[in-house]
Amino acid sequence: MTEKRKHRRSSIQLDVELVYPEGGSRMVKTRDLSIGGLFVEAIGNQPPKVGALLTVTFLSAPHRSGTYSLKARVQRLTLNGIAMTFIDFGLDDLRFVETILASSS
Repeated sequence: MTEKRKHRRSSIQLDVELVYPEGGSRMVKTRDLSIGGLFVEAIGNQPPKVGALLTVTFLSAPHRSGTYSLKARVQRLTLNGIAMTFIDFGLDDLRFVETILASSS
C-alpha cells in the first residue's frame, strides 16, 4: 500500500475536544499529528460522517496556556478513531502545530 500522506506524522497524545457543527462535542485524545491533520482515538457510537467539518479544540498543548481551535474535515473512520485534515489553515495555525511537533521530537 502506498503512502498518501504529504506530511510526516508525529506520535503525540493531547487532550482535544471535537465540536460538531450541529451542536454537541466529544472529548478525545490525539494519537498522531502533522502539519496536514491529525488522528484521534475515538471509539463509540455516532461517529461523524466522512466529509463532516469539525472544530478541533486543543485543551492542552506544550508551551501554551489556554485552548486553541482549528477547523478540520473528517477524511476517514476506523474501528478505533477518526482521521482528519486541517482546513482554513493560516500562518498562526501553522506556528501552533509546528510548536507542538517541535516539543514532541
